[in-house]
Amino acid sequence: MRRGKKRFGFGAVVVALSLLASGCGTSGGNNAAENGKNSQPPSTAASGEAIDWNTVKADIRFVYPGTSEAEKELAEQFKARMKEKYPNVNIEYMYLSWADMEKKLSVMLNSGDVPDLTQTQDITNLVRLNGLEDLTPYFEQEGEHLKKDDFLPGTMEYAQEDGKLYAVPNLANSFTMIVNEKMLNEAGMKLEDLQTWEDVEKAAKAMTKDGKYGFGYPLGTARFAFRVPFTAAYSNNLLLSDTSAESKNKYLETLQHFKNLEPYQPKAHLTWGYPEMFRAYSNGEVGMIAAGTFFTANVYSISPDIVNVSRTIAYPKGPSGTSAKAPVSNVGIAMFKDSKNKEVAWRLIQEWSSQEFNSTAASVVNVTAIKSTSLDEIIKKSEKIYPKAIEGHKTMLNDFSKLLDESGVPMDKIPGQSEMEVIVQEQMAKLLNNKVTVEEAYASIKDGIDKIKAKLE
Repeated sequence: MRRGKKRFGFGAVVVALSLLASGCGTSGGNNAAENGKNSQPPSTAASGEAIDWNTVKADIRFVYPGTSEAEKELAEQFKARMKEKYPNVNIEYMYLSWADMEKKLSVMLNSGDVPDLTQTQDITNLVRLNGLEDLTPYFEQEGEHLKKDDFLPGTMEYAQEDGKLYAVPNLANSFTMIVNEKMLNEAGMKLEDLQTWEDVEKAAKAMTKDGKYGFGYPLGTARFAFRVPFTAAYSNNLLLSDTSAESKNKYLETLQHFKNLEPYQPKAHLTWGYPEMFRAYSNGEVGMIAAGTFFTANVYSISPDIVNVSRTIAYPKGPSGTSAKAPVSNVGIAMFKDSKNKEVAWRLIQEWSSQEFNSTAASVVNVTAIKSTSLDEIIKKSEKIYPKAIEGHKTMLNDFSKLLDESGVPMDKIPGQSEMEVIVQEQMAKLLNNKVTVEEAYASIKDGIDKIKAKLE
């Protein structure tokens, strides 16, 4: 893990968000990605005739892994609005979970069955599959109103590889710890007591009583089995893909931390995915989970009341860490390189990034990546989306803005991560079921990850 990274200083944006949250106030191929920076996007490389957006026709397939009810509703609102503006443009969503998306897209790309657009987080593996369009020329075309400096620090960088831009950021996405403050207080502790991993273990133990548990780690899905220790490891100055000798002790400490937490978790967590984890947390069955900026969207439909007793903090400092850290990435929209509707796809990316839709997306999933989006409008829309938990949601917004400013660090992109996730899941399951020791789990994880790295060289 690279050291000395700058935290995100969102400056006036964060201050404004804190104040608000506390109650104030068409066709055709394009070879731009292959031909380099000086290539032109299709709308300017064509005959020069302006596109008539009232008559342009296209069937757009949009891969969309936003699986919460609020996110699906946002997608359908966008589809309806685009139908009004562009009557002959039809959007078909492919609702794939984040956990399944990359594997299915790999099959589709290899078979030539290529969609047009996709929502993204880490673009690394899709770029390695040669699947995404370089969007740099689109930003540089004459008259383009969408500019790279419209976006918050770090969000644009996360969508880049080798100087090329492969996604337009819409939301800042961070992984953090979510705490049921009511349960914590009833166990005799306060939020500010959670400073270290030892404190987390102490709190988990104190909250485990009367059929309730202190911690909930979803081990049943590889993506999330990896994400939880990945989140914690940042606060121990460790990246889970780092199997160097220098990082061994940090890795052992990370594995031991989750071994220490195991007595304070329901046995069912071994088979959980995110939905089961969120349900258990929402029902007050577990007191702490590792989640992030997407929290309210996932729990509101289960229990609005849980939002009002929840707080979010950067995962506390590990024994070899220098401070609590919250890895920050983005959620964006990318275009597929082999899309046959690139002019229309780019227009839809612009529409998705507009004030109208970005403010709605941010009101659903908390933190915008676009500087110009009105924070006042985000709060106003949040009141309509989360009416039964608006005060708790504002508190969460305030927490997120503060931790992003104080503890946010750019999230590392890991080539081969999806394969590594399976390795980590398998060994964590063995470790927490007492089938291997911490040292044995580490040795197997190191061996598996090293083989994946060697294959990618």
